[in-house]
Amino acid sequence: MTSSAFDSHVNGEYLPIILIETQAASTAPTNPGGPPRQLDIPFLDSLAERVMDVLYAEHSLRVYCVMITLPNALPRIVKNGRREIGNMLCRKEFDAGSLACVHVKFGVDRAVQNLPFGDDPQGGVWSALASERRQAILYAQEKQYSGVDYREVVMDERTSTPLNQFSNIQDLMQWRVARQTDELAICSIDGRGREGKGVNWKKFDQKVASVAQYLKHKVKVQPGDHLVLMYTHSEEFVFAVHACFVVGCVAIPMAPLDQNRLNEDAPALLHVIADFRVKAILVNNDVDTVLKQKPVTQHLKQSAVVLKVNVPSHYNTSKPPKQSSGCRDLGLTIRPQWVAKGHPVLVWVFWTPDQRRIAVQLGHDTIMALCKVQKETCQMTSSRPVLGCVRSTMGLGFIHTVLMGIYLAAPTYLVSPVDFAQNPAILFQTLARYKIKDNYATTQMMDHAMTMAAGKAAGLHELKNLMIVGEGRAKVDVCEFSFPIIDYSSRMDD
Repeated sequence: MTSSAFDSHVNGEYLPIILIETQAASTAPTNPGGPPRQLDIPFLDSLAERVMDVLYAEHSLRVYCVMITLPNALPRIVKNGRREIGNMLCRKEFDAGSLACVHVKFGVDRAVQNLPFGDDPQGGVWSALASERRQAILYAQEKQYSGVDYREVVMDERTSTPLNQFSNIQDLMQWRVARQTDELAICSIDGRGREGKGVNWKKFDQKVASVAQYLKHKVKVQPGDHLVLMYTHSEEFVFAVHACFVVGCVAIPMAPLDQNRLNEDAPALLHVIADFRVKAILVNNDVDTVLKQKPVTQHLKQSAVVLKVNVPSHYNTSKPPKQSSGCRDLGLTIRPQWVAKGHPVLVWVFWTPDQRRIAVQLGHDTIMALCKVQKETCQMTSSRPVLGCVRSTMGLGFIHTVLMGIYLAAPTYLVSPVDFAQNPAILFQTLARYKIKDNYATTQMMDHAMTMAAGKAAGLHELKNLMIVGEGRAKVDVCEFSFPIIDYSSRMDD
């Protein structure tokens, strides 16, 4: 166990902060390819408390904060030929909020001596007397709520129909198909910015029905089965998600396997297969080609033997049997029990940087609520198209790519992340050409665009909401870069 210490300016005082590197903070699996170890939070908390007590007993040092990190996680300097922890570098990263800590314990009550106290010497601003006075002053004042949308009725501006009367996205899609059959529903943009062959609402319904029939008769799925959807950013992915909805399966979207990262991606996939008892893996042509490559096949087989997991078969849904009938004509409708509260139809899977998995299940009610919040928050309308580009397997990326076009009755344009990586300007050209009002991006996208100096020539006067998500604290340089791109006429929501 190694440690470092420095002073930080807190509330007018310079207070000591202790950094500890310990093996107890590691989540590395005990066996290669095995599941990550769970942190022993009570032990880490007691360790931090013990450090505070010892320093105060031995040196009369009142510690403000103890931070516990992984071994070799703190910045190093070379001193006398040895690599030692750099205290000033630690202080700099602490101020920037970039220290990779797994557990933090504060000792504010014993370290900060100049907290403000009022007339009441027994407790100051937190005393019973002060609380009573605050309640008397704030009585009858309207409460402030954050993150809660109480609007029960959401209207479709085209037909003045309340959208909350639909219990699931599939019924709403059938309603769109019946009323705007020949309007554009989804279209892909290639690497040169050219439109692919657009799909109207009728064709959209037929393609979803084709994949659904393929799942029922070829894959032999049953309602409640879990399916992994491993697609590149494409129309086939959208069709497969809605096909899973109409046959009652639970869709688990996942990013395609990276051949250069098989040591991480293969165990992650196999653990999902084992934990959710996945029946089949659905892919498109690009992913099918990757999975059939010998290095990938061998790596999956070897890892499956070690983890004792049976890898299910994968099925390519890029070219299902042609279908001239829609979902409703074939009897593919949502059953009442599938829309019951608590019934899962979708699972979002996210991995933290230390390879810990977070899985969230969603039902039809949650999916519709997410669409409602997105529409009302950004004031989205059917007159402006929706653009899907990155992270289409979860979160806002999934909502924009798969759901919002149907919810708004607006066309959805798809720009591949691979094309964006090669030419970031294609995203900004698409935003300008189709007058996209609301878009979703990540800090990594903005960093890449800054490096490539993309977007400065694009006139994004129509862009109103650019939602940039990232892990940790917001990066100021990304915001400074983004505002000139949108000509100071847009609002950025983070």
